[in-house]
Amino acid sequence: QDSIDLLTRSGIDFSQHESRGIEVTDFGELLMSSGLVLLDNVRWISFHSGYDFGYLLKLLTCSPLPAEEHVFFETLSTYFPCIYDIKYLMLSCEELKGGLNKVAEDLQVDRIGPMHQAGSDSLLTSETFFRLLQVYFAGKCDDSKYL
Repeated sequence: QDSIDLLTRSGIDFSQHESRGIEVTDFGELLMSSGLVLLDNVRWISFHSGYDFGYLLKLLTCSPLPAEEHVFFETLSTYFPCIYDIKYLMLSCEELKGGLNKVAEDLQVDRIGPMHQAGSDSLLTSETFFRLLQVYFAGKCDDSKYL
C-alpha cells in the first residue's frame, strides 16, 4: 500500500489507467514484437532494475518467474542480453551512494518533470548514465565487465 500511496501522491491516476490503459497481455505482445527484446544490439539503461526486468519477463513469457536464480538470469539474458544498471556501475565509483535522485544530484544532472513518472524517471536515468560514463569511465563502458 505504501508504494501505491507514493505513486498516487506523485500524480499517478490508477482509475485512469484501469479505464484507459492497455491490457497487460497486449503490452507483453507489443513489447515482444517491438524489436527491443531478444537482440544483443539493443542496450537497456536502468537503475537498480531487478524487479522491473522480473516484471517484464513475466509479461514476455506469460509464466511465473523461475524459482531458481540461475534460470532467472539465463532467461533474463535471453530476453535482455545487454543491460547497464547504474547501481552496479556505482560499485566502481566509491563516492557515489544512494538512489537515482541522489546520484543524479551528485553528478549535477537535473530532473525534468515529477518523480515516479515514467518519462521523467527514464530521462533522468539516461542522462545520469551518460554523465556517469563521462565523469568516471572516460566516456566508455567496458561491456565485458558491466553488461
